[in-house]
Amino acid sequence: MSTQHGIAVSDAGLAERWGRDVLHCVYCHGWEARDKAIGVLGNFHQALLFRQMSKDITLFLHRGMEPADEQWEQLAGLGVGVVDGEIAGLEVDGQDQLAGVRLASGRVVPVQELVVAPRFVARAGFLDGLGVTMQEHPMGLGEQLQMNASGSTGVRGMWAAGNVSDVLAGVPAAAAAGVTAAAAIHMDLLRADGETAARAAKGSVFSGPMEAEVSRRMQSSRAHGLDSLLGGN
Repeated sequence: MSTQHGIAVSDAGLAERWGRDVLHCVYCHGWEARDKAIGVLGNFHQALLFRQMSKDITLFLHRGMEPADEQWEQLAGLGVGVVDGEIAGLEVDGQDQLAGVRLASGRVVPVQELVVAPRFVARAGFLDGLGVTMQEHPMGLGEQLQMNASGSTGVRGMWAAGNVSDVLAGVPAAAAAGVTAAAAIHMDLLRADGETAARAAKGSVFSGPMEAEVSRRMQSSRAHGLDSLLGGN
């Protein structure tokens, strides 16, 4: 996995500190990071999110991110510090705690937590050769399987649910997608059963209308509505 801003988690010491003091989600880690000095790697949205958990937020522009005028105004209004320059690595203290972010210039900016924006890619390689299509996540956060609202991949007989079709889906969303796909699969099976039965009936001695007429004559008033269907009295 890599970040959205050109740093692989194996670079700059991110991998070793992942889930400890290198974080990605305010809803997962915000409470534990509250009131600390938090650095945010190149993501304006995350800077706003973590600003609700701490007053000490520093946004590292790193490579290429340039806030719009209105974003600069919001950052200034919220007291979010902004640091330009490429990140080279992390500084860790003697207690194995994140102590700062080291820039390519050699400058070290003190932080206790660093927030990154990962890029998620669904592990769908096992589906290669089946004709499925991968697509970019609508928010540009990664790559996932292409499908419609029912979970259909466009390949006959194949539906998908969970993170392979939505890289950001949590357990409730993945479970709901599974229910939706299951219902769609059930309907497809019902349709297939009906089509198979219809094809089989074409080869029988009696046609559908003929069988209905025989049932009407044999069962009379107990024909369960066949009279009305056939226009009888």
